[in-house]
Amino acid sequence: MATPPDRAANVSSAHDAWLVLYDQMVPVLRARGERVRDALAQQLADDAGLKLHSITLRIKSRESVAAKLARPDRTYRSLWELTDLVGLRVITYFEDGVDRVARLIERQLPIDFRNSIDKRKSAEHDRFGYRSLHYVCRMVPDRDAHDEIRYEIQVRTLLEHAWAEIEHDLGYKSRDSVPAVARRRLNRLAGLLELADQEFTAIRRELADYATTLPARIASADEITLDRLSLGSLLDCAEVRELDLAIAAQLGRSLGGPPFFPDYLLRLLAVSGLSTVGMTRAALVRHRAAIVAMVHPYFRFASAAWRLSPEHLERVSPGYSVLFLVHAVVLDSPSLGIDKFERLVHLYHQVDYPEDRPAAQRVAGELLAVLDPLRGGA
Repeated sequence: MATPPDRAANVSSAHDAWLVLYDQMVPVLRARGERVRDALAQQLADDAGLKLHSITLRIKSRESVAAKLARPDRTYRSLWELTDLVGLRVITYFEDGVDRVARLIERQLPIDFRNSIDKRKSAEHDRFGYRSLHYVCRMVPDRDAHDEIRYEIQVRTLLEHAWAEIEHDLGYKSRDSVPAVARRRLNRLAGLLELADQEFTAIRRELADYATTLPARIASADEITLDRLSLGSLLDCAEVRELDLAIAAQLGRSLGGPPFFPDYLLRLLAVSGLSTVGMTRAALVRHRAAIVAMVHPYFRFASAAWRLSPEHLERVSPGYSVLFLVHAVVLDSPSLGIDKFERLVHLYHQVDYPEDRPAAQRVAGELLAVLDPLRGGA
């Protein structure tokens, strides 16, 4: 009968042989892992409603393999009993994305359920914070590789991933190993991150519901504050589209393409005092004639000030009329020309030249001179 030292020596010798085999297999494992990653990425990309942060591949380092084989609490009969020699990590933005990824993985890949685990539902309480979803899959047999190779896929949210990376960097993975001075704070932080994950998902759903109901609310004349989503609905309104088409016709261009810089339009509208969809639609009707009359003079100014001429436009972007509307609103005043000048300076200073008031004054003067030559020197 072999003595324990003899047995330990035999085990060590076997492990050394396995490590030699592993060194030989690393290129094959990497190549097959890349094929699996690329195929999975394509399958996930086909889910139009799923937005991922990343899909990454990791081949276990030789040192990590050696450390795992040497663990006193585990015994392996072959190298291929290690299920995480090849690892994929799928990072989603939201909690519900984890389950969407999981359903696709279970439909498309050969899962080893006996070795897979949903750590989100684990009964273990000695781990801080987040549990990810771990699948172990069998690689399709290949002529140039061992047919017992398995690989691991971890699926977690971006916040779960951040927690895991920071936890790994701290070097403490169990409650007992963490000094008491930090234990309570880590537990509290884990709870905050879990709440944040849930809140981000809830906010996304609320925004989706808000976007869905916007067209009906706008059609019913409900007063809606302008924001990134309601601006999109505003740009689909008849008043905007009719004026966009009129501007395109004047410039000899077609209407199309993405909207005209939505964030920029929102800043312009806010400075001009147009804060709701209803106010903006009414202003478009009220200032229609002024907007149409402004197009050619504005481009004479833009060509001189910014070298922006109609010839540089392939198409007129939807929402272009809102740019002209803001100028019409700012200049619509029975007050003195100098007051109009100051209102125009304020617009450009706030939106285009926040740190250069002289530039805002220069541009405002040039535009006013083109739009109203008698008052251009105000």
